[in-house]
Amino acid sequence: MRALSVLYDETCGFCVSCARWLGEQRTLVGLECLPAGSEAAARRFPALRRSATKEELVVVDDEGGVYRDTHAWLMVLWALEDYRAWAQRLSRPALMPLARNAFELLSSNRRKLSGWLHLEDEVVRQNLEREAGPPGAPKCAPEDGACRLPRLVRCEWCGRPMAEGRTACPHCLADVVGGLEPG
Repeated sequence: MRALSVLYDETCGFCVSCARWLGEQRTLVGLECLPAGSEAAARRFPALRRSATKEELVVVDDEGGVYRDTHAWLMVLWALEDYRAWAQRLSRPALMPLARNAFELLSSNRRKLSGWLHLEDEVVRQNLEREAGPPGAPKCAPEDGACRLPRLVRCEWCGRPMAEGRTACPHCLADVVGGLEPG
C-alpha cells in the first residue's frame, strides 16, 4: 500500500479543519483528502457515491481496500509518521472497543465540536449558500447542509467568525483578560 484517499464531509467545519491538519502532517504513505461530495470523489470512486454517506469517514487505499468509521480513523493515523504507533496500539483487540467508542463519540458530535471550536469555515458556508440557490429561490430542505449552519456572526473587535449570541471572539476575550487592547 502506497497511498490513501480520505473522503470527508466538506459541510462540516471540524472535518474541513481535520483535512487541513492532515495536509500539514508528515506521512509514511501518500495521503489525499477529498471532499466526499466532490466531483473528483464521484469520478474516482463511483461505487462509493451510492454506498457512503457524509456521516461516515471513508478511506480508500490504492489497492482498492475501503475502510469505514473506526477502521478509517485507524488507517488515517497509520498513515501519519507521528501517529502510526498509536494506530497499531489502538487496533489491538483489547483497545479496539475503546478506539471505537472514542471515534464514534467524536464523529457523532463533530457538528457540536465545530460550533464550540468556532470552526464554521467561511468558504464552506459560501459554497453551501451558493448550492442553496440565489436569493428568492426556494429554501433548501432541512436535511441540506446550508440549513444546518447557524447565521454567521462576526466579532465586533477583530471581525473573526464566532458563535451567535456573543459580542467578542475567544481571541479578543483572551486579550481583554490578559490586560491587552482587543483586536
